[in-house]
Amino acid sequence: MIKYEKLENHVFVTKLAGFEHSKYIQYNETEGKVRDDDIPLVQGQNIRNGNFVEKYNYYISKEISDNLSRSKLDKICILIPYVGSNLGEVGIFYHPYDCHMASNIAKIELIDDYFDIEYLKYYLQSPVGQGYLFIEKQGSAQPNITMQSIRNTLVLDKSKSEQIKIAKILKEIDDKININYQINNTLEEMMKTLYQRWFLEFEFPNEEGKPYKSSGGEMVWNEELKQEIPEDWKNCKIKDLCDVISGYPFSKELYDSEGKYKLITIKNVQDEGINLNTDNNIKNIPEKMPNYCLLKPLNILMSLTGNVGRAGIMFSQNCLLNQRVAILKEKNEKYIPFIYSLFKNDYIRKKLENMSTGTSQLNLSPIETEKLNVPYNEIAIDNYSKITYPYILKIEKLLEENQRLTELRDYLLPMLMNGQINVDDVQV
Repeated sequence: MIKYEKLENHVFVTKLAGFEHSKYIQYNETEGKVRDDDIPLVQGQNIRNGNFVEKYNYYISKEISDNLSRSKLDKICILIPYVGSNLGEVGIFYHPYDCHMASNIAKIELIDDYFDIEYLKYYLQSPVGQGYLFIEKQGSAQPNITMQSIRNTLVLDKSKSEQIKIAKILKEIDDKININYQINNTLEEMMKTLYQRWFLEFEFPNEEGKPYKSSGGEMVWNEELKQEIPEDWKNCKIKDLCDVISGYPFSKELYDSEGKYKLITIKNVQDEGINLNTDNNIKNIPEKMPNYCLLKPLNILMSLTGNVGRAGIMFSQNCLLNQRVAILKEKNEKYIPFIYSLFKNDYIRKKLENMSTGTSQLNLSPIETEKLNVPYNEIAIDNYSKITYPYILKIEKLLEENQRLTELRDYLLPMLMNGQINVDDVQV
């Protein structure tokens, strides 16, 4: 017989109150640390894919945080964004240091040892757990999860030892995923550093192997770029490197939850790259759809609406490109690493944002994007490709592996929770 235990009996659930935000936080938060002991504000964006992301936009003073002890993060707890774009994501704050909740996140603190915190996190990520979180969802324009729906969640009542076994299996998969992401982050940083030195600071080695500037190379003014570049460099337009082409306007009549093809929309192109978690599937490809909209690994995509200029690399088959997302179709395969690094760089991102139109929502024109000028040197791009092309291939391979691991975890999660799979029979 399946038994459940009410979450409220074993946890403390709270959020930052509205008056606390308006009275103490709103006018006192800063975009960086003012004092060494300032406290980071944790927002919904800090919970991504089941993980806690240590990247903060705002800080408050320790004094303010101490005076709002109820919403302070000073111990291990579960965090859930209860409003916003990543509504209902679940992650654990492991308390590497004190933080404070912002106004769009809730915390769950254990008040006894009835539940294993890792098990509880995975349960809340499961279809059953998510169902309880959203059972009292409020709002239409901006839906939100209520604190009471969290407290009222019924958790599958398993022995502590079984909870730990289930969590261990799922965490081993997540650990592999996170290791792959760490490797990719390192590769991305290496590409970013090399791109910055060669194509923005012009520390590209000359024929003698010395950095251009350091070896006394002449810098000349380029009117099109409005900047100085080495004398043997020139400017080129984005269209000389790649075509910027928007996706196909798929009719909603073509959507099919059982469809073979995943539809890549604007919400799938995130700051971190391409996210294949999508509810939109297509069963049959329309006859008029251009061939380039059937995406392939190593295709580079970019957002054209909202947070314009977000770029990522495709790593899976059977994905279709929707309108308002562009493919950066390279003119030469060797340009792939350069194009990827160019559009991942803040330098070009700011240019794209500045040239976008719209008030309530920015829109980026593919035609105008193709007209942008960038510094160009064929030898530099050739050498950059030789060094970084293996990085791109490795990044794509690990992203594809992470997708398979994610699908395995998401398959096992409900099966382990409801007992359809015996925990002792699973080997990762």
